[in-house]
Amino acid sequence: MITTPEQVGVELRRLRKAAGQTQADVARAVGVSRANLTQWETGRYLPSAENARLLDDYFRAANALVEKTEAARAPGQAPPSVITTAGSLQEVFRRAGRALADALIRDEHGRAIGWRHNLQQHNPQTTLATAYGISAMTVVGDPYIDLHPVVHDLYEARSEYGWQGRAKGRRPEVTAAVVDALFQASTILSAEDGLRYLERSLDAYSRTRPFLLATALRTAVRLRPDAPFTRELADDLLATRLDFGGVRLWGEKKEEGLVSPEASAVHTARALMALRALARNGDDRAEVGEALEAGTEWLIGLNQPDNGVSEGLVLPQPHGEPPRPVNISHFTSAWVLQALTEASRVPSSRVDGALKSLWERYEAGVGLWAWGSGDLPIWMTLDAVTALRGAALAFPRSMLTPP
Repeated sequence: MITTPEQVGVELRRLRKAAGQTQADVARAVGVSRANLTQWETGRYLPSAENARLLDDYFRAANALVEKTEAARAPGQAPPSVITTAGSLQEVFRRAGRALADALIRDEHGRAIGWRHNLQQHNPQTTLATAYGISAMTVVGDPYIDLHPVVHDLYEARSEYGWQGRAKGRRPEVTAAVVDALFQASTILSAEDGLRYLERSLDAYSRTRPFLLATALRTAVRLRPDAPFTRELADDLLATRLDFGGVRLWGEKKEEGLVSPEASAVHTARALMALRALARNGDDRAEVGEALEAGTEWLIGLNQPDNGVSEGLVLPQPHGEPPRPVNISHFTSAWVLQALTEASRVPSSRVDGALKSLWERYEAGVGLWAWGSGDLPIWMTLDAVTALRGAALAFPRSMLTPP
């Protein structure tokens, strides 16, 4: 027998009334908004696994509510005469959307205010995580929630240098992510303003980092592919290539006196995606075409696993403060898969390898993608659903569903 979200809601409401509690009482006890509890009781959304456990403990339901919630989250086989999307890529997207909606942080009045970086923790929302959340909800295709208050608050958080997040000063990766999210989800930001904030966020240091340049370029192409600043970003990105055995590729950075630099799969894939977007919008320069051909051929020929890597960077600080070290993590397989979907004549075994690595990080029980430690960084889910959506258009086959 299949358990539905509506049945979970009925049971939750029964337990609450049997305990003589109001929705406000229960919401306060488990640390969520009353709006969250209303959505669970009506069967619109399911509580996360963590919230289901908290509710079960609160009502002393002997794990019954947890089991019912998980049964509704992963229903059994439907009768043979019924068509079901269970196990399909569409269902993967639905689960991701529901999980992201559940993870949305709300204030004491139930107003949505954003997402946190690690979805399984209880930290405050951040500018960058909220931008990723908006973009992810756009990709999965169903908003599930009213994004207007989140968009408004995010827009109001701008500064002279764009968007800064927790670290002050210029943060081009934060500004690019926010501008991209706002431009996709609303009309609150014009293309001209978005480009102006992007340009202000960059400095000389940023122009030595392929990650920052590729991120900014993809957003700039979305805003105005024909703008002089967009072409300038492309020139800067091309200039950060290094010579690796006669092939010019992208590493972590380009600086004078680098010791034993290595070509990076994730940085090369990011750069390829940005330059392909530019080429699709009319940039037919020979240098762009040559960079795309060389990078794609190298990426296809890689035989190492496309798993995640962590890179150590040093960020300069304003006002003469000492540089701040930071580790940057990348979901390599998701970016490699994106780059492969836009290439021609890619061996199926190469695509299968990237897909396998991507699905190895998928936590079906929560509908999100997890880092090796079990953390649930919101950017991993954004990268994954973006890659899968592109792959579904390029490779319409069953391999795209989780194993």
